[in-house]
Amino acid sequence: MFIKPILIGISPNAQADDIWLALKLLWQPWRWQTGSGLALLKAAISRKFPNRQVYLVNAGRTALLLALQSLKLKPGDEVIHLDFTCGVVPGAIRLAGGVPCPTADLTKPEITPRTKALICQHTFGIPDDLSRLQAICRQYKLTLIEDCAHSLGAKYRGKPVGSFGDMAILSFGRDKIISSVFGGALLSKKPLNLPELPCPNRGWIMKQLFHPVLMLAAVPTYFWLGKYLIYLARKLNLITLPLADLKPELLPNALAELALKQWGKLDRLNRHRQVLARFYAQSLHQKFDPQGIYLRYPLPVKNPLQLIKAAKTKHLLLGNWYDGRIINLPTHIKINLSDAARVIQFIKTYV
Repeated sequence: MFIKPILIGISPNAQADDIWLALKLLWQPWRWQTGSGLALLKAAISRKFPNRQVYLVNAGRTALLLALQSLKLKPGDEVIHLDFTCGVVPGAIRLAGGVPCPTADLTKPEITPRTKALICQHTFGIPDDLSRLQAICRQYKLTLIEDCAHSLGAKYRGKPVGSFGDMAILSFGRDKIISSVFGGALLSKKPLNLPELPCPNRGWIMKQLFHPVLMLAAVPTYFWLGKYLIYLARKLNLITLPLADLKPELLPNALAELALKQWGKLDRLNRHRQVLARFYAQSLHQKFDPQGIYLRYPLPVKNPLQLIKAAKTKHLLLGNWYDGRIINLPTHIKINLSDAARVIQFIKTYV
């Protein structure tokens, strides 16, 4: 009997039209590095974030690094960030020459004379207290950087997150709000004097275009065939690992076209996430923030790693961003209410 796999990630946003576009682009290498997609994506971002300079790059982590480098940090300069975060955040701070200063509460940071910037991240698409963070940054003359990798499309008091900081980071990674497999953007209130970046080579671009095509076969069969297809593709160097070493480069046109296709679905994708998040919250008696768009739904549980392991036996692949205190439940477009009910039933049985 076939059981539909429910997966937290693994190209969760890719629908038939996205895969078809990737397949077409695979056969049109003249569109891989340059083309109209770059200007069209930049224009779409500018319409959502007016009065911002837009710089398209190959990843959100590249955008964060460039933002930090623009501050010209000196040895010992500190950057405050949430302790509950992806490792690329403190990594980018170190690469930019700064000292990462994690905190459990961004609204109560430990500020010293060496503190230069504060990064807020709107975790899982739930907006931070931006009024408070803006006040802190004004008081201490800090640069406010909004990491919107989880939160593209979320609003704070009616205004898009990413509109409040001095700079903002967008990510178009494979498990983010919209996906071009790799990609990102840096938004800035002021023009930045950024280093000249190269465009990725054609071999790298081809791998990214092949990724959604491979997932067409791998995702539906994940627990009996798909995971082995993905493993084989990685061993043969046909796809790129999500956290692979990545040089700062420009966003190539082919990936800009994939991102642009998904940009047109942004509101629909986020409304779907909110419906599922509300369903999880009501069913599991948890909180729901109507301002949030819930890239994933975070659920605190005891022994999350054991729960995740047990879930795999039921063809459920749950997430563990970013530590051992919670699990993440899927909210993406490939998950319907029946799937969400199946997840809830398992959790109630296990817990």
